[in-house]
Amino acid sequence: MLPVVEGPLRIESLVHTQPVVFVAAPLLRRYGLRQGSSIAIRAGLGESCTVQIRSHILDRNILLMARPVLHRLGLQRGDRIHAMWGGTQLQLGPVVALWLPVRRETPRAPFGSQTVWARDTLGLAKEMGILAYVLDPRSPSAHVRAWTWSNKAGWVPRTAPAPDALWRRGERLVPPRGPLAPRDGEQPLMLAPDIGDKWTVYKRLIQRGLGAHVPWTQPMTLRRMAAAVNRFGRVYVKPRRGSRGRNLILLERHGDAIRWKRFAPSPKQGLWAGAPSPSEWRTVAGNRAYIIQEALQPLSAGGRPVDFRWLVQRNSDGRWSVTALAARCAPGEDGPTNLSTGGVPCRADGMLDDAERDRGENLALSVAHVTGLSFPGLAELGIDLVFDVNSRWWVLDVNPRPGRLTLKRIDPGLRQLSIRKPFEYVKYATGYTMERIDDGTSRSGV
Repeated sequence: MLPVVEGPLRIESLVHTQPVVFVAAPLLRRYGLRQGSSIAIRAGLGESCTVQIRSHILDRNILLMARPVLHRLGLQRGDRIHAMWGGTQLQLGPVVALWLPVRRETPRAPFGSQTVWARDTLGLAKEMGILAYVLDPRSPSAHVRAWTWSNKAGWVPRTAPAPDALWRRGERLVPPRGPLAPRDGEQPLMLAPDIGDKWTVYKRLIQRGLGAHVPWTQPMTLRRMAAAVNRFGRVYVKPRRGSRGRNLILLERHGDAIRWKRFAPSPKQGLWAGAPSPSEWRTVAGNRAYIIQEALQPLSAGGRPVDFRWLVQRNSDGRWSVTALAARCAPGEDGPTNLSTGGVPCRADGMLDDAERDRGENLALSVAHVTGLSFPGLAELGIDLVFDVNSRWWVLDVNPRPGRLTLKRIDPGLRQLSIRKPFEYVKYATGYTMERIDDGTSRSGV
């Protein structure tokens, strides 16, 4: 018999010393399970245990579990989750762990700038019947330690099942250990994997046939930098693993001199008489690894450069689709458009005609497809494109962990949809989109 998904079901606890689970009587009949039969039950990618099935006459959307079973599975009373029935197996899920930076010294914002996003995300997951929590990466070997949100009590610690999917939302995070440490066998779906630094991303796009949309870019050396400034007149130097416009440097040729301008986190500018010495370069740029890239001439609005953020996500059947498009204006005549450096988000309506917008959307979807071939679990990408004065589209950046602040400011409804779609994809990828139909068979789809 094909697996059939029921749910979402509400977990309730039962004071009972034996490993028993009570299921609504109609469900037992439908799946051919008899009173007292034994099945293996499991939540997420946690350990399974054998339980005895019995029937109840309560709401059919209730799954009643003995407390030892709840403890073994890492579940709690009030959890809402789907059940996938197949033969003598009962799989509960999907389970999603949010992997965030943890700052325990600030209880009101224990996950820094991600705290509000995490709260909203957990609330939406519960509505959808998805068990989601914020991961404590220091979990011991036996259980996953986690936090969940309560409107009454705030952030509450709990134990939880090992997740079907891991949603990473931060840089330089402590690697998970214990039940989430890398091991042979099953691994959680990585919704936001490390896709490599900027140079790696550009090379992948070039190798997959998108080189016509990649600006001239090379790894940074002082000799290469001097040649590029001489060739293009203006170039940007970008950290290979940078984000939010931090440590971006603009270089411009002024006769034999080179004017430099750093935008964030501490804006500065100056002039080198010629190609800088290694020590002069380190004074401005530090010891980071950089790429050097020609400075494009983008579309402008009010004299300020504009780029376009395409939020591309996998949908409920695993295909890439565009969820949102927003324009971002730089705060001045040069520099990054990132909101963290003073960029201003605005609607893209009216900035592009239909044909220009369609070409940009097709490029964004192509970038997502190419990137997704290397990272099968990838759920979303924030793809920054530049439309230049010659009506050409260029790939500026590809971000596997796009923020939601732009959407929050221009369209809160789209922000909510952008959180929902990765959960729909998780349901698809983990098999929880099977629906029961009247003849007792099943089909995929939501």
